[in-house]
Amino acid sequence: MYEDYSSNKGMIHKMPNVLEVFTDFVCPWCYLAEKQLQDAVRDIDVSLTYVYFPLHPETSAEGMTLEQLFAGRGLDVASSQKQLGAMMRDAGLDYGPRTHTYNSRHAQQLAKYIELLDACEGAGHGNRFRAGVFLAYFARGENIAKPEVLQGICQEIGIVGMDIERALSDSTAADAVADDWAYCRKMNVTGVPAFRFGEKWVHGCRGVDA
Repeated sequence: MYEDYSSNKGMIHKMPNVLEVFTDFVCPWCYLAEKQLQDAVRDIDVSLTYVYFPLHPETSAEGMTLEQLFAGRGLDVASSQKQLGAMMRDAGLDYGPRTHTYNSRHAQQLAKYIELLDACEGAGHGNRFRAGVFLAYFARGENIAKPEVLQGICQEIGIVGMDIERALSDSTAADAVADDWAYCRKMNVTGVPAFRFGEKWVHGCRGVDA
C-alpha cells in the first residue's frame, strides 16, 4: 500500500528543494513556526517533509495540567500563557486559555497515515490535518490523544470516511512515527521547531526571513 518510508529517510536531505520540518503538535513555537513557514514558502519551489518529534512522550492519555508539566521550573504558568496568547493572536493565530498538555503520539500517527495516503492518492489532506490539530489543541484546548477528537478534526477538513481505529492500528504509520523519533535522535534534534535544508539548520521559531 505504501512506499518503503524508512529506507528513504536518510536520503531526504540530499534531495534538491526539500525542507525537513521537525515539529510536534503540543509545541506552541511549532504552531507559530508553521504559520511563518507557510507564509515563507508560498511562492517558493520547495517540498516540505515533516519529521515528528517526541516533545513530552511521557504524558498520559488523560494529559496533565500545565502546572504539573512545568513543576519545579519556576515558571509563572498563567503569565506565560497570557504572553503566548498575545503573541499568537498578533500573528493571526487562535489561542485559547489552555490548562493542560496532552500526548501527541496518536495525532502524529494519524498525520503520518494521512500523509502516506496523500502520497498514494494525491488527496492533499496533510496540511489541513496538521493545521486542524494545532487549532484543536491550542485554540480549543482539546485532548488530541482521543480518537473522537481526531475523528472530529478529520470531519472538519473533509475526510468524512476516515476509520480512526484502523488508522491508529496501522503498523506502517506507527513505524513511520518510530522512524521519525529515531531520526531526531540520530540528527541530535533535542527541541523543536527545527528545520533542515541540505546541510543548513535553523533551530527555533526565527521568523519568516530565517
